[in-house]
Order: sequence, then structure tokens, then C-alpha cells
Amino acid sequence: MTHWRQLLLALTLSALLLGGVFTTDDARPAQAGGSWSAWLYNAEHGTLVHVFPDGVPAITMTLPLPAGVTSYPYAVTISRDGARLAGCFVDGAGQTSVRIFDLGSATYLSTYLAAGGPVQGCSLGRYAFSEDGSLLAFGILNHYPGMGDARPSWELLVMQVNTGAIVYRLDSNAPAVAALSLDLGGRMPIVETFEQPTATRPGLITFKPVPWGTEGMCEYAGLVWNLNDGSVFSEPRYGKASLDVLLPNSELTWIETNTAYPQGMLEGPGCTHNMLMYANKAGALYPLFTNGTVLFATRFVDDGRRIAFGSYSGGLSLWYALDRGGTITPLPADLQNTYELWGTLDGYVFLSNEPGMPQQVRYHRFGAGPSPEVYVAWTAPNTDFYRLVWANPLTGGAGLPAFSPMPELPPLPPTPATVPGGLAIGGRAVVNTTAGDMLRVRSGPGTTFTVLFQLPAGTPVTLVEGPAAGPEGYIWWRIRTDDGRSGWCVEAVMEGGAALQTLIPLR
Repeated sequence: MTHWRQLLLALTLSALLLGGVFTTDDARPAQAGGSWSAWLYNAEHGTLVHVFPDGVPAITMTLPLPAGVTSYPYAVTISRDGARLAGCFVDGAGQTSVRIFDLGSATYLSTYLAAGGPVQGCSLGRYAFSEDGSLLAFGILNHYPGMGDARPSWELLVMQVNTGAIVYRLDSNAPAVAALSLDLGGRMPIVETFEQPTATRPGLITFKPVPWGTEGMCEYAGLVWNLNDGSVFSEPRYGKASLDVLLPNSELTWIETNTAYPQGMLEGPGCTHNMLMYANKAGALYPLFTNGTVLFATRFVDDGRRIAFGSYSGGLSLWYALDRGGTITPLPADLQNTYELWGTLDGYVFLSNEPGMPQQVRYHRFGAGPSPEVYVAWTAPNTDFYRLVWANPLTGGAGLPAFSPMPELPPLPPTPATVPGGLAIGGRAVVNTTAGDMLRVRSGPGTTFTVLFQLPAGTPVTLVEGPAAGPEGYIWWRIRTDDGRSGWCVEAVMEGGAALQTLIPLR
């Protein structure tokens, strides 16, 4: 495999060259030979667009609203065969429902009404449908802790697609959940994978409990629910960032942070993941790549022959493809503003996101050379915002070898911590917030810790411990107020797209 420093130099030079020569005029209309179709969704108007690569006109339809429902679903997912759509709806009275819509006949097949009144939210993961499309798994967040609601905080439900009947149910009060000894109150269960039960294997649903309506986290608890016996156990990989699954091969890829290697920097708070990870068919976990930048996404592409991953550094987002032999190739620069793509049998598709420009479905197809050919399959008629919600599933390619692990790199020697913003232990700072906001002070350095109290702008504090990097990408300090209260708060937050320093040093 290429020597590590030579590889990084080649990547940097290639990325600079690509970034300087590519324009949208280089993209050609999609031609015959592409093996995919894709569904797009616009939540504002309920518009569904079915896009094809071979010059076939796109099919556009508007999702009909059920009786009593006045807004289009905010969350949707499509079955693996592309035949059925599930959506989270809210009617005029605030009642949440999950409904199944048949895309072929344009009719609703079944409905589940959330019990006990309004809920806080509903979630539908990318692989919420079972393999054969007969079952749907979805999450419901009934309430946050302390709201005086008798219902379980959250529920994870499995629904029969044709009847709407609930056939499996897990909630936050279940003994199997309590046995985990995790604080899961106010969390939304989001399904990652759904392996339906058969005569020869148990049904398994993997999910991550996500704090709903909070600052978010860079990593979550990964959980597995066994439908046969109702047990729940921890499996951390299913809570990792940007997890993707090559379903036919049971292979996984994700990104995470490994502090033994260099990490990139962001202009404000965020997740500074630096390691591309992989689990092979046998379940072995190992790293594939790190280069000292911030990694933000990973996906199986080219029918599983490659992994595409995104890298951010110095205000520039670049994408690369890694094949199973360990060769890394820079990908075309029209991916620069893209944060999600879907693999196809011969490449990948994604939506362009140039500000003020109509979105396009771009199609990159791998051929004889290392770099893919670039095509445009569809251009939106206006500047409405669409999401890519489905593409033909990958087959995994028969007989593919496992991806090659990255070369062993010696851990870096520890370096003295730098203290940004002039903050230092024992120093004084003043709270800085906007528009009357309060700074939350927590029991530990992370958003999962309890809020102890809040401080208004202008409050002087003493810094007694820090800085500490939390799992969400924020920098935390333990402070003490002049009246003797103590706890952890963030050094800076994102405000209106820019970083706002919430602790200003007093000199």
C-alpha cells in the first residue's frame, strides 16, 4: 500500500487540482447504462419525484393528504423495493399518525394513531421497513422527563404494513430497557437496521436513542432489540456517526473520534471525527483511514466495491473513494457542498446544494478509470428544497473481499493542551449570550449531563477546571460563580451560522 505521507500528499494535490477545474458544465445528461432510480421528497409541498438515469422523464406526483390532515409528513422512508412509503403525519388537532402509502396505486394502505394524545415527535429511519416490506419499525417520543405524562417517555413500535396492527412494542419503561442502566428519558429511538424474524433467525432491530430537540451529540448509545425474546443489549457501533450498512453482506462503515491520531478543527462547535471505521462480514472492527481532517460522512457505493467518505478542512469539503484494496481516489468537486449520497450498482447519486440554484440529481458512474464519470439526471424546476429519500438497494457484489485495514501508525506523543480564547484555569470570565438567552451549567462536560442552573449574560465566573472536549464536539469548562455554585458550561456555541463565545476572559 502507498506510503502514508506520500498518500496524504497525493490526496491534497489531487483535491486542489479537481477543485480548480470542475464546473457544472462538465456534467453530461445521464445516459443509458445506469442501473438505478431514486425518489426525492419535498416536505413543504408534499412533492415526490421518481428520477431515472437513462433519459426517461422523471415522474412527479403530490402525496395526497388524508382526511383531517393539513400538512405533509415531516419524516418519510421508502421500502427497500421502492414500492411503499411511510410517513409521520400530524392532523389539525395535533394528533400524530404513521401511515403507509402505496406508490404504485397511489392509495393509503394502513394507519397507526399515536395513543394518549399529542406526542413530541415521530421518527422513521432509512431502513425502517423490513426486508420484504411487510413490517415497519418506527419511534414515538411521547414526552420529556418531568412533564407529568403517565405514558412511557418513548416507544419503539413494529407495525404490519397492510393492516396497521402493532405486532411488537418496546418502551422506555420496559424491564429490558431499565436493565441497561442508561438515562434514556426524552430520547427518540431511531431505527438503524431491521432484520425481520424468520424460522431460522431471530428478528433484530438496531436503534439509537437520540436526545430530541437538544444540541445533539456526536455519538449515541447503540442498542439491539431482539424481537423473539424481548431482550435489549448494547452494541456501540449502531450509535456511531454516519453509520451505513451494506445489508446483503452485513458490513458496516461509520466515522468516530480516535484521540491517538491528529484531529481536524472546525470554525465553531461540532463533531471533529477523524477515523473511518469498518466492520466486515465476520464482525471484525478496524480503521480504514485517517488524515488529520474532520471526517463527516461515509457511504457504501459502487455496489459495495468502494466506500465514499467526506473530509472537511480549512472551510473546504472534499470527498474520496476507498476501494477494497486500500486505494484512495479523490472524487469530483461537484460533491463539495454535499453531505449525503446514496450508492448505486455502478457508482452513486446525490443532490447538489449550490446556494440560490435549483437542485440537481447528479450521478457519478465508475468505469474503466479510477475517477467516475459525471452526469446530471434531473434538474428541479425551481429552488424548492428536496431530499433524496431512496435509491435502488445495493446487492453487495458476490465474493467481495473485506476492505483492507489502514497501515499501523504509531500514536503521537502527548502535546500540551492549548487554551483558546485566552481562558485559563484560575482565571476570570464573564458569561456572553444573546437575545436574553441563558447559559446552561451542567453536572458534567456534555449535553447528556443534568442542567444544574442557568446564568444570564454578564455574570462573572471563575474557571476551575478545563478545557474538556465533550462527545458532541463542544469545549467545556467547569466554572464557579461568586455565590459558590459550580458546574460545567460550553466555551462557545453556534449562533446564526457563526461561533459565539459564551465565556469571555476578564483581564
